[in-house]
Amino acid sequence: MEYFLKNRHATWLELFFDLVFVSSIGVVTHTLAYTHDNHLAPEQIWLFPLQFIVIWWIWIVHTLFSNRFNDDSRTERIFSLTIMFFMIIMSAFFGDDLFQDYPAFVCFYALIKLILVSLFFRASNQGLHSISYARKSGLIILFGTGISAISVFIETPLREIILVSGILVEMLGIYIVSNRISEKQKPVHREHLVERVGLFSLILLGESIISLTGTLRNVNWDILSIVAAVTGFIMIGLIWWIYYDSFHVMERIKSMTNGFPMLYSHLFLAIGFVILANVIRHAILNDLNMNEFRIMAITGMSFFYIGKQTVYVVFLPPFRKIMTINTLVCIFITIGSTFLPKIEYALVGITIGMLYYTLANFKFTLTKDISEYVSKE
Repeated sequence: MEYFLKNRHATWLELFFDLVFVSSIGVVTHTLAYTHDNHLAPEQIWLFPLQFIVIWWIWIVHTLFSNRFNDDSRTERIFSLTIMFFMIIMSAFFGDDLFQDYPAFVCFYALIKLILVSLFFRASNQGLHSISYARKSGLIILFGTGISAISVFIETPLREIILVSGILVEMLGIYIVSNRISEKQKPVHREHLVERVGLFSLILLGESIISLTGTLRNVNWDILSIVAAVTGFIMIGLIWWIYYDSFHVMERIKSMTNGFPMLYSHLFLAIGFVILANVIRHAILNDLNMNEFRIMAITGMSFFYIGKQTVYVVFLPPFRKIMTINTLVCIFITIGSTFLPKIEYALVGITIGMLYYTLANFKFTLTKDISEYVSKE
């Protein structure tokens, strides 16, 4: 079993799995990409997080299973490939017209979740470690999927609430079950889990580059659009730098035994990545009014920092004060930048805020002594 390998890494199938899911996220990303008379329609704004959460939760459930129980057998490969196939089909229903085919969308979502349930039940019947966790997790996922499926019979906007409620039930239930695992059962494989999250985040950043490249094909070039394009790439580079510069610390945190603070907080980080990719797009095209651009920029930046820093703040007390100060400074710079007279200037100001954080990370955060909180390399 992969869990017991000494130097475990993500399998080739897991990497393939991530690519399929990020392609689905790419479809959802375009929900925020197009404007109507320099405005985003209300349905674009609330459909984006709804669709994103559905994709993200399927990925999380599969990752939780794979982290503890993956044996890379032919059976599990077939299950995973089937999920990927259904995910590709389900992606065809994403977009502004989601609710025109809502029953089909929920049907494929439920099918994917039932396959994941069968994987957990299969693990519990094979006499593997953490049998109780596998069985209870499978039941919780089944129950939550049932709640979400009921949304087919309910009219909007209540059906969206029911759909997400099923996911929230699963999130809470699996978290509680994980915290009650007996000492004889195995905790998460921390190194593998951190690697999976890191690789998924890296592919999401790649989606930002794809978005930037696609945007450049539609630009009427002038000095401001050139400045926005260069600044956009610098921002993506700084996001990478900020996120991964201390990433190696995460897999060595002693007290992170179930991984949920990292997994759940990374929902904010992933949404932040996608929003900031659209911030760059709209700055280059200059096709969004400043008020909505301001909201999008502040939201994306805030989500990014929440997702990036939650684990360090929770598990590494020496980081808390300085990270909070650095974050507030960056958010204030972002807010102030969005009041500049042009949207391209605002993007430059936001990027300067990220540059400040990167430099502050070198000077203050990485110099902290955290040896008592992390294991040796």
